[in-house]
Amino acid sequence: MDSPLDFAVTVQYIELIRLLKPSLRWEQASYQSGAPENLPLKVYDFLNTSLNLSDDIGRLAWTSLRTVAWSHDLTPTEELAARTKYIELFLQHGLSRDISIYLLEPPTRTCVDASCAQQLHANPSVLRDRELTEPLSVKITVFTKEFGSVPGFATSRYCRHCHTRYYPNYFVHSHATLRTYYQEGPQLLQIAGHFYADKELCELFSLMMVTSWTSATNCARTYNDGLVNQRVASLLPTTWPYTFQMDVEDAWNAFFLHNLIIDHHSRGETLELSRVANSQADRLRPALHARNARMAGTGQDAWNHVCDLCCWFKEEDGQTYTVRSTVTDGIAIGRPCCAVHDCLEPLPTVKHRYCNTHRSFNKQCVITNCKDDSDDGFRTCSIPEHRALESYHYLQGKAMFQLKHRLERLNVSQTHDSLSTGSNRSRTRMTDELDGDLLPDLVDGDTEDEGVELEGSGADADEDVEIDASGVCDGKPETGNRTVRARFGRRRTHNEQLCVGSCGVILGRATFYGSEAPNGVREFWMKLFPTKRSLPQVLWHDNNCRVVAMLRNDPDPHLSTYFDNCALPVDVFHFKCKHKETDVECGANCNPYLWAELRTEDGKWRFNSSAAEQTNAWFGGFQSMVREMQADRYDFFLDEMIRRRNISIIKLLAQKGKGPHSIPREELLEDFIAVASSST
Repeated sequence: MDSPLDFAVTVQYIELIRLLKPSLRWEQASYQSGAPENLPLKVYDFLNTSLNLSDDIGRLAWTSLRTVAWSHDLTPTEELAARTKYIELFLQHGLSRDISIYLLEPPTRTCVDASCAQQLHANPSVLRDRELTEPLSVKITVFTKEFGSVPGFATSRYCRHCHTRYYPNYFVHSHATLRTYYQEGPQLLQIAGHFYADKELCELFSLMMVTSWTSATNCARTYNDGLVNQRVASLLPTTWPYTFQMDVEDAWNAFFLHNLIIDHHSRGETLELSRVANSQADRLRPALHARNARMAGTGQDAWNHVCDLCCWFKEEDGQTYTVRSTVTDGIAIGRPCCAVHDCLEPLPTVKHRYCNTHRSFNKQCVITNCKDDSDDGFRTCSIPEHRALESYHYLQGKAMFQLKHRLERLNVSQTHDSLSTGSNRSRTRMTDELDGDLLPDLVDGDTEDEGVELEGSGADADEDVEIDASGVCDGKPETGNRTVRARFGRRRTHNEQLCVGSCGVILGRATFYGSEAPNGVREFWMKLFPTKRSLPQVLWHDNNCRVVAMLRNDPDPHLSTYFDNCALPVDVFHFKCKHKETDVECGANCNPYLWAELRTEDGKWRFNSSAAEQTNAWFGGFQSMVREMQADRYDFFLDEMIRRRNISIIKLLAQKGKGPHSIPREELLEDFIAVASSST
């Protein structure tokens, strides 16, 4: 039938119908493929108002054009182009009619449970999937990459047979405790109750973090100030119940959920999160913890990586010998942890000093080596010298002096907030309480954390610090030994230990709590390489002389001989500059010149023994971002940054013709897998 509209309006009409088609499909049964006989009244009204059509012409246009309009589903590219073209019409004329450019629906129109199928009345032997009913729609804010923040509607639907409600991202049984996410990754992720984010935006944030150390605070600020569409922003409703401003928590939720979904889909698994939670952060935490446990040790995708820069193959007597080179080093990035040395139990919140097991120590005097309880209202006991040191700590001038030394010691390379003026929320609160003195903001074991900061300032006043009566932090007075010393603030983990291939690919990471002791390095290596077959032939470390001495003195034959087939040299730089020439043991056991395989025929070093320190220069950029992170978020974030960087490094190695590839895991872990299987 001929169109009752002119050509230009006909094109607009068809394009608008095709934009609305996904939601219009719900007006009829799933097995009906043709266009519906009539449109909902609100859709007629929206089209007529948008295109200046009378009611009669609008109905005639649908009758005439519905077959053509319904004959094509927009591709993602066409859909984006149509949204860009018509978003103003939706903002001006759609919202009042509960129509938006983003109308989110479940990805399935029928229940996915096969037992809910219904018999056809006409032929009981034939089963048809049960239709979803009882739609419930809510207003939402959608954080898009192309248009900035825009209003939308999210609709859920219900299966009356199995009592399951289907949402745009997941489904939940009425008596279930979990949200089960769909196998197909959604384009828009529900990052909080009424907030969704485009996965392309989530991916952009992830790339900004890994490539330029952009904090979630600055991701949110960049989004609000840099990705805003002024044409769209001028039409946003002022009475919309949910803000169009992204905050730091939105950015973090987008990052964590997006990468959790990527992780589960890459392994063909289904993501399940708690149905009821105090916050999205609490909801995500068990899934983050599970992924962290899997990533520990051999979990990194590139754990079994080799290439021409980190592996050398030698042919001799008809056999092929492999020399795989890795470098291990630590970097002083830390997060809050229990103040008891080497305690691994997580803190209840990042503002606590002690874990639940050691919470009784909160009552103890902060003077080191003092076991007495502190007095009410004080951090010290009643001993005059101890009380005097606490009063001294409160002096504003001395506190500022301490902060100066703390900041110098931190040597932060990045700030989490590019516009920070040094008056963040926690500092302002503490300054108000003590007339300018930055007293550590501690909570006791029974107090809930009401405002956990997701990122640190890089020089937090609640840092673990020791002072003595001279006011000098962690120092020793010129006049002699220390007298009375106090430890204020929270303890932080000691360092992050990285094992890096000589090509720059990171094989694994571990958090060291108390120190970088040789035994900790050995434990890290044995967890990272749980079979002798998986061990690299070369394990560079700047303190291998002490590691070798420990191995030789260990009475356990398994521990003392585990690395017998490995070269344990000190990296070239540290051996030349940091180790004494008079250290006979180091020279006899760890001099890299001892192993001919480490040198080329022309006398050059075959492998880059400084790869870990060079990698640490990148890794250190995350220090200010993770200082206030809860343990599970901390581990997940750092592991994800490593995973993404490895992808980029391996791609670069391939472009340079270095032949990156992976050794089959089963070859390296054969014995380990066999033991694990027998134990289960």
